[in-house]
Amino acid sequence: MINKILKKILFSFALIMCNFLLLTCSNDNTSIIMVAASLNEVIQEEYEKSDNNDKFYISYGGSMSLARRVENNEKKIGAVILASNSSIEILTNKALLKNSEISLFAKNSLVLATSNSSYTYETFIKDNKLDNEKKIIIADPEIAPAGNYSKQVLENIFHDRDIDNKIISSGDVSYVSSMLVSNDKYYGILYKTEAIKNDLFIIHEFPNTFHDDIEYKTGVLSQNNNTYINNFIDRLNSPTVKKKLSELGFEVQK
Repeated sequence: MINKILKKILFSFALIMCNFLLLTCSNDNTSIIMVAASLNEVIQEEYEKSDNNDKFYISYGGSMSLARRVENNEKKIGAVILASNSSIEILTNKALLKNSEISLFAKNSLVLATSNSSYTYETFIKDNKLDNEKKIIIADPEIAPAGNYSKQVLENIFHDRDIDNKIISSGDVSYVSSMLVSNDKYYGILYKTEAIKNDLFIIHEFPNTFHDDIEYKTGVLSQNNNTYINNFIDRLNSPTVKKKLSELGFEVQK
């Protein structure tokens, strides 16, 4: 019985790899949409419902690292959905993306969250004045815009006070949420939607004035030659997708 299950798993994996190789090697068509990791749930659901999901695939990650992959001439990438204006600007500055092809998809906010129900915003401020084991987890600014937003928030709260020894900076927002779920001694700064998705305790929502606007934008690259990618990006403007985004905590244009 176990051997049969194992064979099925291996067969499914082999089939996925064959589709991947066919898409990436058989022709010169663009076949990849790069998407910010924090949009995984809603984008993946739409992708799996798409009748043409064998014509392209989705790659998730930190928006800054995704933008750099496009910048470094990855010819198979046809479109992006990124979580910061700075990552979009990397592509427009290189003429890889025209302003006319960029659309606002959704907005997000930044929160202080934890898996410890006894923590409050007051204990957060107090703990960061003490030499104890309680740390602040944020995303890595080098690969994820959430890291930059988090740094801006910390600068607004603590001003010139040095709290570098209290900060753990690594990965994207998915990494931050997983660290919070597994360790209740940590505080974390992450997107509101990520905290909701992982059932974390939101102990404070930061004012938008504490950080740059958190905007997700879609963009079809100048090099795109895959109409299925265009169609999928258009599909994301549907009322159904907007309703799903709202349910997950995103802010969308009606």
